[in-house]
Amino acid sequence: MFYSFTTIPADNNSSGNSINRHLLAGQKIFTWFLVSVWFSLISFGLISLLNPQWLQEWSRLGIESGYMTYKNFGDSYLYQGDYYKAVAQYQRALEIKPDQAGVMINLSIAYMYTNSYKNAAKMLRDASKLENNLNDLINFNIGELMERQGKKELALKYFLKAQGSLFLDPVLINRKLGKLYLAEMQYEKAITEFEKSLANQLDIYLPYKDMLWRCLDTYSDDTINIPIIENLLSKELSLEDFEPYDLKIINQQHQTDPEIAKTHNHLAYIQVQIKNYASARNHYLKSLQIWPNNIDGQKGIAFLSQNQQNTQQAGR
Repeated sequence: MFYSFTTIPADNNSSGNSINRHLLAGQKIFTWFLVSVWFSLISFGLISLLNPQWLQEWSRLGIESGYMTYKNFGDSYLYQGDYYKAVAQYQRALEIKPDQAGVMINLSIAYMYTNSYKNAAKMLRDASKLENNLNDLINFNIGELMERQGKKELALKYFLKAQGSLFLDPVLINRKLGKLYLAEMQYEKAITEFEKSLANQLDIYLPYKDMLWRCLDTYSDDTINIPIIENLLSKELSLEDFEPYDLKIINQQHQTDPEIAKTHNHLAYIQVQIKNYASARNHYLKSLQIWPNNIDGQKGIAFLSQNQQNTQQAGR
């Protein structure tokens, strides 16, 4: 196991004896260094065999740290739109902890944006097999996947399954359903979904709920805080709960929110399709009041004005 050293013959002069003594001293130091390394390896081997509790905890913390590092990098790349890098980081996170449904869902989203639809579908299937409370998110993302592939009926089916989820913004689901119904010319159902979307957008409690939804997304793997957040989301809110806040600010945001203007545009467009021009005009005017420069609103009002003139001329 140890190295053997040969002794260099000493010369008869004093200088040779001095060199020889230095070499012997160096050999002893190196020998003791190797002994100490060997002893350390043997000690570590024994500790590994015994596997004490402190070593298990140390190993667990190391695994958790590595997993969270890859997951956080993956989340960061996903939000930045750097989807290929997000895929790589999520894959590494799942190599460490392969049963994390939240990471699987995020990885499926990254796959969708890179047009890797088969991989996205596999991730969502794998996530659905795990015991978790993320089925609504899984259903929503299956709906997204179906929509991207032009499978509108299946997309509609899965978006409907995702309705009522505490994890998802209801405005998003209502819009998805509204657009799909509109594409299928199911106008009454489309109106219902866009009206639900508008009601949710004008909900003064929505910013607070939106913050909680983001927390659910951020802490999807946190088994301690998730139930607390879910309980807060399921709680019926009242104006008394918001006494510390300035609701005027929220109302002012509503008056300039382009997303609310877009919902009015969708409702106006549907009303035009069913020839309810008065209601269409009302929605277009509300849209322009919120967002004066929006092109769809301007074109809609121009169309209705021209249509009115044509009708009047035809009636003469």
